[in-house]
Amino acid sequence: MEEALPVARSCLAEGVEVVLGGGATGRLLREQLKLPVVTIARRDLDVIRALLRARQRTRKVGLTSFGGTTSGTNLMAEVLDLDIRLVEFRTTPELVAGISKAVKDGYRCIVGGGICRKIAESLGGKGFVVVPGERVIQQALEEARVLAATQRRSREEAERLRVILHSVKEGVIGIDSSGRIDLINPMAAEMLRLNAEKVLHQPIPEAVRSAGLDKVLESGEAETDQFRRVGGVDMIISAMPVNVSEDTRAVVATFTRASRIQDLDRKLKERLCAKGFVPRYTLGDLRGSCEAIARLRDKAAQYAATDAATLIQGETGTGKEILAQGMHAASPRRDRPFVAVNCSALPESLLESELFGYEEGAFTGAKRGGKQGLFELAADGTLFLDELADIPPSLQVRLLRALEEKEIMRVGGDRIIPVNVRIITSTYKDLGQEARAGRFRADLYFRIATLKLHSVPLRDRIEDIAMLLESLIGRYYIPTGLSPLPLSPTVLSRMTEHSWPGNVRELDSLAQRYAALAGVTSAGSQALLLEIVDELIEEASSTGEKSRSQVVECRDSLKKQLRERQMEIIAEALKKTGDNKAEAARMMGISINSLWRKLRE
Repeated sequence: MEEALPVARSCLAEGVEVVLGGGATGRLLREQLKLPVVTIARRDLDVIRALLRARQRTRKVGLTSFGGTTSGTNLMAEVLDLDIRLVEFRTTPELVAGISKAVKDGYRCIVGGGICRKIAESLGGKGFVVVPGERVIQQALEEARVLAATQRRSREEAERLRVILHSVKEGVIGIDSSGRIDLINPMAAEMLRLNAEKVLHQPIPEAVRSAGLDKVLESGEAETDQFRRVGGVDMIISAMPVNVSEDTRAVVATFTRASRIQDLDRKLKERLCAKGFVPRYTLGDLRGSCEAIARLRDKAAQYAATDAATLIQGETGTGKEILAQGMHAASPRRDRPFVAVNCSALPESLLESELFGYEEGAFTGAKRGGKQGLFELAADGTLFLDELADIPPSLQVRLLRALEEKEIMRVGGDRIIPVNVRIITSTYKDLGQEARAGRFRADLYFRIATLKLHSVPLRDRIEDIAMLLESLIGRYYIPTGLSPLPLSPTVLSRMTEHSWPGNVRELDSLAQRYAALAGVTSAGSQALLLEIVDELIEEASSTGEKSRSQVVECRDSLKKQLRERQMEIIAEALKKTGDNKAEAARMMGISINSLWRKLRE
């Protein structure tokens, strides 16, 4: 019987998935190998058949039993009218000794397996083999097939787990319920300077105790992103309990060097820089020496130290984005992304998906896998919403929720994403007036205008024009062999007379034209160059003033028409209600107080 052991081991080593063993041999293999073994069971009916064959010779029969008493032996003896001697054994020598004694005592017919028959006949007795039925063998084969498939899946999963543990850049250690290490990957062994083979199935080494695995095993509570020093190395550790039926059976922990986190953070910043999500300006780039600009820089620097939402109002071309970028560069978030979007440049549907992102399949043309929105891209940094006054009311509602709850949901998504961003907004409109007129949500206005800055128009900082223009000309005027010509007092005087409706952007345009024309002018033609500059200023002045006067005239005309039409509507409502002001206000959908105010106006 013991000779089956090396044969079975050899078969398994050669790739056999399951071993089937009959009777005592099968049980011995299962006990000794601790490997996939299926025992072909000995049914009571098969035993009875063998006993009936033995009864034809004698009423005294020996019945072998591996490892214990065969159930129902007394009942079989009574029903079959037999004197049955039970021969118990666990090894072949025990079996030989038991059969010898039984034969000597007159039990010359022995019922059991093939080995039992050989032993009985060698002692002058007679052996009868218990032959398993076809159904038993079929059941054993089916069990073996299922077991083989299970073993195959287990090997595949084990290999997949091995590949994962060897490929990840984090160290992984697992301990069982007794606190012994039952899992360790090469990265963990390297980081903690451990011999993986020696520590496996051993208690947690002293060098690893500070990681807190035994604490998680005892409490059953997870610990994530804990900063600890383990084995002389700064680590970020997350330990998760493995709970089965509310009992903690194991703990799995991941170890990441703090230096690796710093490297990843650096690479992320480099990637964001490559995408352009970094400020190009500082508050120092808001050039000017006048008192108004100095106050604006100082106030912006104070506001930069906070996380409060900031609204920048001012005319176009006055440097609102420079202010926003400068505040980010001076803030505690300076190392995180600065993401800007012009809200007036995108239609509503596109602006919504740009701000909040979208999931795969959210709409026709959506990218596979979805897309992060600007709120997510600006994580822990600053989101600059330029020309905020132009966003539609439906989007104002979503934006308000994002600011109040600090969470968003992608377009077409079904999960909440927490966001941590500082919001800076800008507009050329008077947003407070827009809110009072009902064209902008008042609650959103109060949310974004916690702090307010007003950019300074160029006409209010005339003393800075010379410095700004010389700086801009120096940027564009690079003809070979020539240097920028100084600005004459005449030119500067003419420039201060202009109202500059386009502000610094208009001045920049003039500087480019000046540099382009000066580049084809000879170095000695000073008078001609000054004449060209004078013409450019005159042209800009006439165009700017004409445009400005047209805008003012149009605006005044529109206000007058709206006021006249409003009074006509009020007069008509009062006439219909017999001068009942409360009823007239209800008819027009306004409050009685609003009606009284409009009548006073």
